[in-house]
Amino acid sequence: MPMTVVDRVVALHEVPLFAAVPGRTLAAVAACADEVPVSAGDEVIVEGAVEDHLFVVVRGRLRASHEGTVLRDLPPGSTVGELAALVPEARSATVTALEEGLLLRIDAMVLDELLADHPELARGVIRTLVTMLRGGGTDLGGKAR
Repeated sequence: MPMTVVDRVVALHEVPLFAAVPGRTLAAVAACADEVPVSAGDEVIVEGAVEDHLFVVVRGRLRASHEGTVLRDLPPGSTVGELAALVPEARSATVTALEEGLLLRIDAMVLDELLADHPELARGVIRTLVTMLRGGGTDLGGKAR
């Protein structure tokens, strides 16, 4: 059964990237997001692929790895691919579903429009990306940070 827009807004509000964004703005994001069901073993992101979207983990867990080395596990409320959604480049990691779950996919075109129309969303994205960059490591769906 598909999620309602309200369910999607609640899920997005749990994500640091969107936590400070007002509900009405999140409703616009939620309405444009695609639901992606995953099964254990599904590759959500393939290292080297050039893509322009990010994923939000609603249910289930994902694992990011680079050249066979596990980087981290991603629980519900996590995002992956933030930088690639802003600047499409080859993915720096493979992300695999560890169990059955549900993701929300937000495409760059949608994100670009929403960022232009909703400055509060832009501030949330910038805040999250700055935190990622200060922490070092890798943006698991985009490039080294």
